[in-house]
Amino acid sequence: MALANEQIRSVVQAETIRDETGDRLSRSHQERFKAELSQSMDIFMNIAESATQTLADIVFSDLRPITAALYTAEWYQEDLLQPVIETLKDYCQDFQDHLDKYLYKRLMQDLLSRFALSYVDAASGKVKFRKGKSSEKLNLELHRATKFFKEHMDSGAVTETLSIVRILISLIDSTPTMIFLEFFSVKKQYPDLPLALVEDILAKRDDLDKQQLKGILESLRQKSKGETGSSLAKQRTLFSKLKSYPPLGS
Repeated sequence: MALANEQIRSVVQAETIRDETGDRLSRSHQERFKAELSQSMDIFMNIAESATQTLADIVFSDLRPITAALYTAEWYQEDLLQPVIETLKDYCQDFQDHLDKYLYKRLMQDLLSRFALSYVDAASGKVKFRKGKSSEKLNLELHRATKFFKEHMDSGAVTETLSIVRILISLIDSTPTMIFLEFFSVKKQYPDLPLALVEDILAKRDDLDKQQLKGILESLRQKSKGETGSSLAKQRTLFSKLKSYPPLGS
């Protein structure tokens, strides 16, 4: 936090020097002076952002044993979200007390994104989605997580970021006849939604028999043929940041 804060102070100082000194120089030196100062400011910001990313790494390193247990027997039997929320509360209080306000906002967005992604990435593990139980538990946890993050950041940003968990719930909950429509409805808003993720979720649902699953997957794959990552390059969403499911075209 000290390193990140120092970089922001350096940016502010550099801006002051630029504004107060730049016009005093001859025109022949002004352009070079401002260019090199801007380059230094970019370096300060890059270091500050790297420092805050490291803070987020530390937080989720602590949470890894819990996020690794999502959708397992332990998750169904216990309240694993409570220790997650308490851990986040402890860290976020320190961040709020000591971190520059701008960096604090950036860090909170990073923590929120990582939280949402952890719920989706967990689908790649040795897990099972139980009919009714999975979506019920996910909805409760989503409500509690939303309440926590809204205490620290903009309500709209929280709702938008956590929407990928709502999509996960919809794919777990959809009836066999509606999965096809649900998938392509989501794709309109999130074109980088990985087909591999959807296949994983469906394969781990305990309410689909092998014949149903085969037919659904064949329909989805057939309809998705010809889709390339290059055509979606300018439409990246949070789904492109999943660790377990590489973005299209990568």
